[in-house]
Amino acid sequence: MKKYLLLFALLFSSVVFSQNVTDYKYIIVSSKFSFSKEVNKYNLNALTKSVLEKQGYEVYYDTDILPQDLAENRCKALYADMLENNNLLVTKIKLQLKDCKNQVVYVSGEGTSREKEYAKAYVQAFREVGKSLSVLKSNPKQDISEKEIEMKMEMESTVAATVFFAQPIPNGFQLVDTTPKVVMKLFKTSASNFYIAQKDSLQGVVFNKNNQWYFEYYQNDKLVSEKMEIKF
Repeated sequence: MKKYLLLFALLFSSVVFSQNVTDYKYIIVSSKFSFSKEVNKYNLNALTKSVLEKQGYEVYYDTDILPQDLAENRCKALYADMLENNNLLVTKIKLQLKDCKNQVVYVSGEGTSREKEYAKAYVQAFREVGKSLSVLKSNPKQDISEKEIEMKMEMESTVAATVFFAQPIPNGFQLVDTTPKVVMKLFKTSASNFYIAQKDSLQGVVFNKNNQWYFEYYQNDKLVSEKMEIKF
């Protein structure tokens, strides 16, 4: 009987979490997660932001310029942090969302990896975390004014001048120009139209938003967003 009550409690709490989460329009992602002293370590912060945006939320970093209504009332947002619970053999992470009163309203499923290389391990573990975020899918009421849109975070944006062609490789694609020269590699994730990207020494993400491809990465602690034209 106790087992059934425990199961019911877990299911009920999960439903309550998802209901609370759908009440929010904004999510603020920490630029440095609590287990890290580095900005966007292992690209986890950028991955988290992009996945949450795909779930219908307006997502900002805690270092960004915020829309006026959110700047005046921080309780309109949830606050995202990645929790780490590693041991000697396994990398373990969970995504946690808190409200402005520091109350936990959602905790994702745990992502794990036995990969020895940390950068790969955290990305692999995040893929598992991403799968559990489907319960966050929602369509918060949109009442964004033009002024609020103009106040979104400042980021460098360049328009793509070259068409890149995607060639299949194991676990993803390589992008070539008309030379042809390989300029970037894209690695698949659990989300469609969302890739982990490697361009020379740059690591970032490539994703499709409103039928437009973007390459986003950090440079000198500043988020850079580049439009891309990709032919698959």
